Amino acid sequence: MFITRSLGLKSCEIISKFFKSKKITSIRCISCAVQNKTHQERKLSNNGSWIKIYYFPYIRIAAVLNRLKLYQTAFTVANFPLSVIMYNNGLMELQSVQIVSGCAALACGTLYFITSFFRRLVGIISISKDQKLIKISHLTFWGRKRDLIVPLEDIVPLTDGDCNPNEVYIKLLRFSTEDILYFTLKFGNILDKSKFELVFGNLEVFGLKK
Repeated sequence: MFITRSLGLKSCEIISKFFKSKKITSIRCISCAVQNKTHQERKLSNNGSWIKIYYFPYIRIAAVLNRLKLYQTAFTVANFPLSVIMYNNGLMELQSVQIVSGCAALACGTLYFITSFFRRLVGIISISKDQKLIKISHLTFWGRKRDLIVPLEDIVPLTDGDCNPNEVYIKLLRFSTEDILYFTLKFGNILDKSKFELVFGNLEVFGLKK
């Protein structure tokens, strides 16, 4: 009886180690695949074989505001304990502490709300020289540029979408994901109309001759 139980426990340990090793191998494979994809995208992004077809000139302002929220957050975090210390030492009234902390928190919240849209705002759209890939550059949470490289066929043409190019902001939709990015034709510049229309369809359908 004791021997049977020992063999059963030993078998369970072996099976557990087997599946654990498989799981670790699977995680490592996924991690390697992600790293390889990131490396390939960086290599493609930096090889210089891209033609800009769209540019939003005010993207730098959006990047500055995106970074400003980080400084505002640091100020808010540092300001609250300082205000409490000053209040405890009789250098500040309770009402003043509440006003200062409330204003700082409100400013911080407002910046986060505004910049949540900026992170989805496209600054540059480029097409590869062989016209098979599209590079979409937009901002990250930290206000830096992030490049997405997708196949041309993945972009939903404006003629197939439910958006109106005459609006201030237009949805940039992809077939492979439900994530939405935005760009603007009112304030952005089309640098190569023929290639832009290759990606997004004929603009004259919407009465645009930009």
